[in-house]
Amino acid sequence: MTTRSYAHVGCATVLLVGAGLLFVAGGLEALQQGAILGWIAIAGGLAIWAVLGFLYWINARAYRRQEEVQRQPCAPPTPKRGGLWKAFFASWLVVMAAHVAAFLGMGFADLLPHPQQARAIFSLIALALAPAHLVVPALAGMLYSLMRPPRPR
Repeated sequence: MTTRSYAHVGCATVLLVGAGLLFVAGGLEALQQGAILGWIAIAGGLAIWAVLGFLYWINARAYRRQEEVQRQPCAPPTPKRGGLWKAFFASWLVVMAAHVAAFLGMGFADLLPHPQQARAIFSLIALALAPAHLVVPALAGMLYSLMRPPRPR
């Protein structure tokens, strides 16, 4: 049987409970001051706690799966590996191309019918693409490595 240890979720518990408490308390304080948008902060705190609950649920499910695999008479198949970096860099090039296209759109906005509006839209797109330089390639690399056919032995 597996040893159920929740030590690896301890840091997440401390951080997420504290962040949720901060949001909920801040929202309640904003409501006392008469700000209607305090409900958004309270909803954010509850959402953070929902994420923590999801982490605990997925952790318990992983332990149940691990115990089930250990009860099997034969060894489980090994997961497929490889291809993460290839997909990471390929998708990063796509994100870079989109970012360059947004910058070119800002530069050539004078050729469009409403140049100020077009420049503002392209600048918002360029700003929104900033976190995509890490998030999209990391997700693409993980998905590709999970969906890749197994290597021949």
